[in-house]
Amino acid sequence: MVCMQKINFPVAKPVADSPIFYGWVVWGVATLGLIATAPAQNFTVALFVDALIQDFGLDRTTISTLFSLGTILSALSLTWVGRKIDRHGNRLAGVIISGLFAVSLTLFALVTSPIALLGVFILVRGLGQGSLWLVNSTAISQWFIRRRGFMMSLTLVIFALFQTIYVPQLQRILEVHDWRMVWVILGVIVGVFTVPITWALMRNKPEDFGLLPDGLRHETIHAHPTLEMTPIAEDNWTLREAQKTIVFWLFVIGRMVSPAVGGGLVFHQVSIFATQGFTARHAAEAFALLSIVSAVVSFVGGMIVQRLKPGQMMAWQQIGLITVLIGAANLSTPWGMPLYVIGFGTLVGNAGIFDGAVWTNLFGRLHQGAIRGFVITTTIIGTALGPVVLGVSFDLLGSYAPALLFFALLGWLIFALSLLIPLPKH
Repeated sequence: MVCMQKINFPVAKPVADSPIFYGWVVWGVATLGLIATAPAQNFTVALFVDALIQDFGLDRTTISTLFSLGTILSALSLTWVGRKIDRHGNRLAGVIISGLFAVSLTLFALVTSPIALLGVFILVRGLGQGSLWLVNSTAISQWFIRRRGFMMSLTLVIFALFQTIYVPQLQRILEVHDWRMVWVILGVIVGVFTVPITWALMRNKPEDFGLLPDGLRHETIHAHPTLEMTPIAEDNWTLREAQKTIVFWLFVIGRMVSPAVGGGLVFHQVSIFATQGFTARHAAEAFALLSIVSAVVSFVGGMIVQRLKPGQMMAWQQIGLITVLIGAANLSTPWGMPLYVIGFGTLVGNAGIFDGAVWTNLFGRLHQGAIRGFVITTTIIGTALGPVVLGVSFDLLGSYAPALLFFALLGWLIFALSLLIPLPKH
């Protein structure tokens, strides 16, 4: 645990006097920060699984369990991290977290035992997939309200397009270079780019500089007191208040099941493809294609998220979940691969918009760090459990089909409840 004291960094140029709304700068920095989480994501770790199995002499279930246990343990601190972000701001938290994350990536090169591997999983997943994602996504939510969904969609489109290049290229690099050296390279890249840019350009919230979210100014609102020019009145809930609502827990469960499916499929993607006659290269190329679908879904979702009810967004997410499960079970058929790519892209794209906009739309910005920290904790736990469920299904039952059917049934249940449960009232 890192004790963060409030530090006032010097500002090279007054944010309020910027020729453009400074929220766009924050959005750019936050987008870079979210891209920097790629080494901690399932789609990166999945490419190293076979090498880890070979080097450590462990079976797939054991590797899945170590990965999942490390992910769960890493998630336990995220509510605390979220509260620190609420208190000290995204800038200081972003500098510290990105720096520690870069160091944790390089530690992968020193792993020599399963216990050490578990420790590195805890660090990489907690700092990258959890804390670094949290600090940058909440920064975007601080600077935008009306455009929140649209801005998150732009970020997720860029993130998805980045994956289309990153995953196949990383697979090719691993085919010719030692996997330990690849982790060092990833750590150096994160440290060299993310830390100094976050220090130089990230700012906490627009109100600190006499601005309002979405680029509005107080004098502009006084001169044009129309509904369109007025910022949205936020209803700010504490984490404890949000936890007393039914819809909060339904959405939390929904956001656990979706990453469980996504995490499990990505972690075992090479194996799932191999059981149906495809190679690791095919798996990487399929991931690139689904990233394009995710980009399209993210962009469309960002445009319409303010017009849809939160329950409809969750229902849409479950449609993607069910579709990808059907595709995963039937990859060898002519229609299996298209369903897999479209369903997975829909699942990932919708999930990103949901987390980036819906939670803050429902419960406000004031305590979003604590609320989002708790939610990300549960989604990471889901991400951790998915690989174990699929790994046990394959090792004990000889097939991934039972696990796929189990998740599909959960998806149908969440789909139905999402359309029935009303929104909370403060």
